[in-house]
Amino acid sequence: MNEVRIEAALRAMGQMTPHAPEKTVENMISKIRALDAKRQKLADKSEPSLSARQKEISAPQKDNTVKGIKKTL
Repeated sequence: MNEVRIEAALRAMGQMTPHAPEKTVENMISKIRALDAKRQKLADKSEPSLSARQKEISAPQKDNTVKGIKKTL
């Protein structure tokens, strides 16, 4: 091989980029979406909603006094 052919071959190889099969990419995307949905569902269960927190805050406080004793607990 002469120099020109070697340079042409190297240039052609440099322009080639590997591509993942489309089916593999689609599978990865679907798995990512499923994991995100599961993570969101778990986060919603573990953390009470904002409206539940507001109800707790706005609920009247119980009086923790024992009958006959004026000391509050």
